Amino acid sequence: MSHTPLDAAAVLLVQIAGPEPVHIEMSARGPKKYYDVHRPLTERDTCAHLLGRKTCGATLRHPGGMTRALCYDADTPDDWQRLVEAAWKLSEQGYRPLLEVSPAQDDRHAGGGHLWIIYTGLVCAVWAQRDAAQVAPQLSHLKECWPGPGGQKVRLPGGLYIQPGRRAWCKLYDAQGKQLSGDGPGAARVLLDWQTLAAIVPALSGTEPVGDAGEFAALPNNGVGQRSESTTLPDHHKQEAAGKEQRVTQATAWGDQRWQQKYGRFLWFQFTPVQLATWYNERHQVEDILPLEKNGMGLASWRSERTASVGLRQDGWVDFGASARRHDGKQDGGDALELTVRVTQEAKPEVMRQLARQLVREAREAMERAAWAGEPPPAWVQAFMSPAGWQRYRALRAEAAHAAHTWGVAGFSTSSAHTQISTAETNQGLDSHKYRRKLHL
Repeated sequence: MSHTPLDAAAVLLVQIAGPEPVHIEMSARGPKKYYDVHRPLTERDTCAHLLGRKTCGATLRHPGGMTRALCYDADTPDDWQRLVEAAWKLSEQGYRPLLEVSPAQDDRHAGGGHLWIIYTGLVCAVWAQRDAAQVAPQLSHLKECWPGPGGQKVRLPGGLYIQPGRRAWCKLYDAQGKQLSGDGPGAARVLLDWQTLAAIVPALSGTEPVGDAGEFAALPNNGVGQRSESTTLPDHHKQEAAGKEQRVTQATAWGDQRWQQKYGRFLWFQFTPVQLATWYNERHQVEDILPLEKNGMGLASWRSERTASVGLRQDGWVDFGASARRHDGKQDGGDALELTVRVTQEAKPEVMRQLARQLVREAREAMERAAWAGEPPPAWVQAFMSPAGWQRYRALRAEAAHAAHTWGVAGFSTSSAHTQISTAETNQGLDSHKYRRKLHL
């Protein structure tokens, strides 16, 4: 058992490196920058790495396409700027990225470096890279990332940069440009503390196709949205299921916030299960879902009762049947959504999926009507629109303005075509500009 942060970080670096039979070490002399070491990386190696006695690198690959970390490389000032902006976007969506400035040049005018995402457990590398690129599209413009194809290796974080005539620590920064460590022992604590929940990577099973035009993500069995792909899992992933389920369970406290963070970034509409339920309940009355019988009660058809015993109230319903008690001893009941689940006798996640499609269909139609009319979206639609949704709205509105200006299409107003841009969106652009100036490391 590790008793110090240095020991624990050494273990973590071995897990990040992966079990490949060859690793690399940086060369302080000779023509090559790195040379191969034909044996797996050990904790002794990574401890020496953090103490500055050697500098190690690895592929970051685990069997079955899994990984414990992602790394992106920037060799030019432009690519470094992309990494800086990507780190900011990732941090805004629940990631905990680390920026590692390369000491190859003067730190005040760094020409590049690495962006690291270290996960709390193994994740599918392809899915992790895809999710990161959806959060921060800048990452897709970089030529080098790990794990990568072939056996290419990358220098592990927190070590010394060693070259003939050059020996300097690779400093770690957070997404806001704050220096977190200046040497290996300091990096040990940062590596342990600055990890991203593995559960942030979309689940690899139990999904279904995403709605038309990428408007929303279907709700999986736990009621929280996830992105869908038609991917066959490797057999070994089943062995990770229990651990992944535990990590997801630990992450449930994020709940609705994670839904908003994950899906507002690239889908037109975002909403939590709670918001979806509220939207449905505001539009449906329980008496419309379950008509009253002659005795003034509703008939619990889902449990095949003959005498109606469901009491309907303005704020919900209560099943007074003798067999309608829950495990806590209370009578079954709830809101309009819960009643719909009982009446349809479908699983609640399936009902939620159907309602999500309905909400998105109505919201899309209302948003598009407003855009083509040169008007802001209705307030209820704005409550669900993501940044991608606002981008879609502005594109449609600009198209409408162009059509009106070019062809004089009736019903379009060129004078108001660009006036209703969200204040939040404008502020977001200003904040991004300030941020880029601040993080010119």
